[in-house]
Amino acid sequence: MKENIEKLWKLINTSNKILLINHIRMDMDAFWSLSAMYDILKQLWKNVRAINDELPLASYAFTWYNQIIEPDLDINNFNPELIISFDAASLDQLWNSYKDNINIFNNTDFFVIDHHRTNPWFGKINIINPEYSSTCELTYDILNQLNMIKYITPKIATSLISWIYTDTNIFYNSNTTSNTHYVTWKLLEAWADFRKPYFEFYKKKTFEQSKLWWEVLANKMKISENWKVVWATIPESLFKKVWAEDRQLTWLISEFFANIEWVEICFISHEIKWNLVKTSFRSTPNYDTSMLASFFWWWWHKQAAGFSSKKTLKEVEKEILEKIKKEFNL
Repeated sequence: MKENIEKLWKLINTSNKILLINHIRMDMDAFWSLSAMYDILKQLWKNVRAINDELPLASYAFTWYNQIIEPDLDINNFNPELIISFDAASLDQLWNSYKDNINIFNNTDFFVIDHHRTNPWFGKINIINPEYSSTCELTYDILNQLNMIKYITPKIATSLISWIYTDTNIFYNSNTTSNTHYVTWKLLEAWADFRKPYFEFYKKKTFEQSKLWWEVLANKMKISENWKVVWATIPESLFKKVWAEDRQLTWLISEFFANIEWVEICFISHEIKWNLVKTSFRSTPNYDTSMLASFFWWWWHKQAAGFSSKKTLKEVEKEILEKIKKEFNL
């Protein structure tokens, strides 16, 4: 990893126009790892731009970085000398931003920073380490080895520390390590506002989100006969009914489904645009959800995994339940 970090530093030094990209349906880890690098590259007087097919959720705005993502950026016109991907587990996750510009990606120095163990090392140069709790934690250590910690402002520190509450579920998840706590301490020393992200993601709920969660918990949640599996399938019409975004389902599976007594595995499948069905899994340490996600292929960790499918909600639900029965006898 050290050798590739040195290569990254050389590429940053020799490149002026740098493009940053993260995965479609960007979560907090993808957004803030990219945002931190964006801010630092700006301090280094680089011409840096950031792209994703979608804008980040409005709830990310408390870190003041929401305006950096440019879904309509003309990559060909920008003509980057270096491209850096954050938190994407595969090329497919870069979606149309990649598909519409394959020649540019193929003919440009393409660097991948990620922590998913399923990553096929799709960049020309890769820094991929599944031992990290998040790409943000990995990004901090990269900055540290590049002697760039001096560029971490309170704003950047607050952005990076936000993954502490998201990818580790406030130090609860098994991916929390001593290094996680060490990086948290160093970010607090850099004056990260540790209260703000906790309020934004664990306390605050919009009216639309509250209605969405109530609808799912009251009318969509199902449980197996042995009380070991809980799940919900959610059609696009429900989001329209309560005027909510599908990404406002974030935390429902972790806060409610995964904490139901006796439950070992839970999942939520819901319709999203592009005629896809997105599924998220959670499990206790007794079960490895990566086995489930591997049948459908997208991204996974041991106790948190997910995938997208072009099949219908009913087909996805049926296949998942059959796999759970076959693989885990639940």
